[in-house]
Amino acid sequence: MRLLKTLPLLLLAMASLRGEAPSIKGTMPEDFLPGLGPLLKTAVERSPNTILSDINVAQQEAQRYSYASSLWPQLTANGNYSVIDESVTSAPSSTQKGIFYNVNLNQPIFQWGALKNNAAIGELGVKVARRQFAEAYRLLAVEIRRQYMYLVGKQITLRNARFRQKIAEEGLKTDQAKFDSGSASQAELQGYKLGLEQAQLDTDRAAEDFAYAKRVLTRLAGVDNLPDDSVPLEIGHPEFSPALADAVLTGFVGGGVESAFQSQVYAMQMKQQDLNYQIAKVRLLPKLSFAAGYLLEDNTQAFSGFVSQVAVREETYSLAASWSIFDGFATRGAKLGALETKRYYERMRKTYIDSSIDQITDMRQQVGLSSRALSLSEVHHALIGAEVQRILDDVKLGYASQATIDSSTQNLYQTDVELAGARTDYFMQWSAFISLAGIDPALDNVSPRYVR
Repeated sequence: MRLLKTLPLLLLAMASLRGEAPSIKGTMPEDFLPGLGPLLKTAVERSPNTILSDINVAQQEAQRYSYASSLWPQLTANGNYSVIDESVTSAPSSTQKGIFYNVNLNQPIFQWGALKNNAAIGELGVKVARRQFAEAYRLLAVEIRRQYMYLVGKQITLRNARFRQKIAEEGLKTDQAKFDSGSASQAELQGYKLGLEQAQLDTDRAAEDFAYAKRVLTRLAGVDNLPDDSVPLEIGHPEFSPALADAVLTGFVGGGVESAFQSQVYAMQMKQQDLNYQIAKVRLLPKLSFAAGYLLEDNTQAFSGFVSQVAVREETYSLAASWSIFDGFATRGAKLGALETKRYYERMRKTYIDSSIDQITDMRQQVGLSSRALSLSEVHHALIGAEVQRILDDVKLGYASQATIDSSTQNLYQTDVELAGARTDYFMQWSAFISLAGIDPALDNVSPRYVR
């Protein structure tokens, strides 16, 4: 029996260790809240967070051309047309006109791989920016889920406030009738009026709280509007699988953390410093380059009695060598800087990996605790629901009043808030856990070139 219980866990753990992510289909908040999925998809292109990250990617793609420019020939051209009138005392005057232009071509030939390494640094810069975009969206997806589920809770709170206001309004009508008939005092009537005012105030506050939360969510996701009726009054019931959670944890600790976006960023930045070191290492070595040029001077000079016209065409080809022998220890400083910067990123990556493993291990425990808390809330909600149903049955038999029904309904509505809070807490713990593990299905909304 013990073997049968542990077999699913062992199979999932083995799948994770082989690099195959366990299936989490049907476990995420968007699987229970249909309105959440479109928000996650829209946010990829329209969220202010992702727009800023996308601009950073575009900047790095532009800089990539600068890094690779030295690999390509450099072609320059210039020309001019000039007229010079010359007048000298006791000598004939002259006029000189001419067209002058030249074209030059320069191409580095051998730089000990420095130019190729420089271009590779630019390529890595683009990849770093793309991974940073994916990481920004990963965190954004977690936050959008959080805000949407909070909005569901505020929608329930608003419904409850309106229900209490409705009861207060009906109670005031009843008390007004009693007062008019002389069976209720002015103080009792005033108490009902104050109760109604408080209920109206609570409703207005709940409405504003809901409206503000909706504005925050729409701005975060980058959507223009979110209809009130698109926000449900319930979050679906999740099923927690300890074996699946353990498999996710095992896969991340067993190697998944190495491929996390931020871990990849640090690894690429380390590679950039390796290339910087290789570039600095050859700064004092001889370098070869090729140059070609074409020059035309068409000069016409007019004197008193005759005209002189001369055209000069010149073609040059050269193979040049340059050798910087001593640069005041600048090369040594560049090499040391690259090595120490690489050490910095190595330490940052090691710290990130260690802290991420600690974090996801704690998340695994928190998911289990949230599941237990959710179970208690659902039992409590079921008990209150059964009590309301019993009262409704009594109403049919004429044993219960409307006031009893309203009171029981209020209790049930309050447990709806508590249940939504418990489910939100569980889903948030689970979503953050899955997101950190790098298997968040929301990442399918991102272009593959950003995540691979």
